[in-house]
Amino acid sequence: MKQLLKRHTFLIFVFTISCYNNPTPPSEITGAQISGLQYERFDCETLNDEIIFLENREKELIIAQENRIKESDSQQWWTEGSGKGDGIEASELHRIKGEIVAVRRVLQKKECNGSK
Repeated sequence: MKQLLKRHTFLIFVFTISCYNNPTPPSEITGAQISGLQYERFDCETLNDEIIFLENREKELIIAQENRIKESDSQQWWTEGSGKGDGIEASELHRIKGEIVAVRRVLQKKECNGSK
């Protein structure tokens, strides 16, 4: 009985550790709190250009984060559960998502026809 209990404890430990240091899925990365003051001086056309730039950068970062997740999954196989964790992609995605929200607020405040 003791042997069985030790085995179950070990399996639970291995299962728990296998999720160690996984990168965050892009959908779970929220936007930072960004002030719209830096965008207040922009006209509607410049704001629209900025939102397009930020949305394109967001797409690039989502792809980079998804690739990091795939690499981490592969790494976990040969390192017995230790993933790559989040890198610069996740922190930049956090910032970009916040900037998108800030630009959209300014677009709405200025009553511009934004891209979204």
